[in-house]
Amino acid sequence: MKQPSGARVLIAGGAVAALEAVLTMQELADGPLQITLLAPGRYFEYTPLSVAEPFDLGRAHRFELAELLRERGVEVIEDALESVDAERREVRTAAGATLPYAALLLAIGAGRRSALPGAITFSGARTSSDVRRLLREAEQGTLRRLIFAVPPGVTWSLPAYELALMTSAHLAERDVSTSVSIVTPEPRPVDAFGARASGAVGEMLALRGIAFHTATALRVEGGQLILEHGEPIPAEAVVALPRLLAPQIAGLPGDEEGFIPVDEYGRVRGLGAVYAAGDATSFPLKQGGIATQQADAAAAAIAAELGFAVSPTPFRPVLRGLLLTGRAPRYLRAEVLSGGATRSSAEEEAIWWPPAKIAGRRLGPFLALQGVSGGAPPDAVALELEASGEGPG
Repeated sequence: MKQPSGARVLIAGGAVAALEAVLTMQELADGPLQITLLAPGRYFEYTPLSVAEPFDLGRAHRFELAELLRERGVEVIEDALESVDAERREVRTAAGATLPYAALLLAIGAGRRSALPGAITFSGARTSSDVRRLLREAEQGTLRRLIFAVPPGVTWSLPAYELALMTSAHLAERDVSTSVSIVTPEPRPVDAFGARASGAVGEMLALRGIAFHTATALRVEGGQLILEHGEPIPAEAVVALPRLLAPQIAGLPGDEEGFIPVDEYGRVRGLGAVYAAGDATSFPLKQGGIATQQADAAAAAIAAELGFAVSPTPFRPVLRGLLLTGRAPRYLRAEVLSGGATRSSAEEEAIWWPPAKIAGRRLGPFLALQGVSGGAPPDAVALELEASGEGPG
């Protein structure tokens, strides 16, 4: 086995997958390791609780990256990745700098765009004021029908359910009778989590009086949500989730939508010493916890490639979601068995630790030390699904 050289590992990105990779590589390395973080902005923004901001049930957190990683000896460069030259093992940045690397991990995320014409696109803290305005209009009696929509192509639908459930709880506490609905292409609620979780969430929607529609939404027009099939649904306002856009980086391969194809160890197909994790990859589920698991697999593979005594473990996704509801907590778990069958159970205790919104193996405890609450809010349902298969294709 070759000996670790202390050569540079370059991590492009500044969000959850990038930080999880830093923490994992530093834990696994038993020798000199130089890590450089090439981040497009100054701050790390931990945003999963931004969905709760309009209801004063949670908030996003913001940390200066250089300060966050100062004691770990990580070099932080504030600049954006522009191109990759895998043959020369170097990248070019937007500012014109050239950075060499021994191994490169792409954790650059994906862009977001509106996917439902005429709707309010929910993009976290930036649109909290829009949801607050809708709540005020409902309380004033000028908003009678409100829909939360999951447009086609969106693979992580949980925020739509959270918004609907928290809106319903908020309005019920104020004796407001605005109708709340969810429209999604999913055949059943939170379909990715399996039958047990879907049934539990479906019961919760029914108890709250939230109508569930399986349909493909096309646009909002004339006070109605127009569907691909079926009659339009009346609505004074529609809040929709965004679709993700693949990053456009010269020198990288892409699938039919432009996302980066990787194997089960995070290696970018066709490129040596280049890895990727998170929303930029071709793995269909785009979610923070999944991104941290991909980062763990890629970081271990990089450490092994650089000569550290590490046995890489392939990415085997376990889907976890903390569903904010505005009521008491419940914890649900579902795993996929051979042949595609599912097995589910309900728990009264947390099923991962710390039971944070993003269940990063190392990021969760690290952020807890920075003051980010690791406990589940008292208005949450935790969902877990262990997926089978051979990882991303």
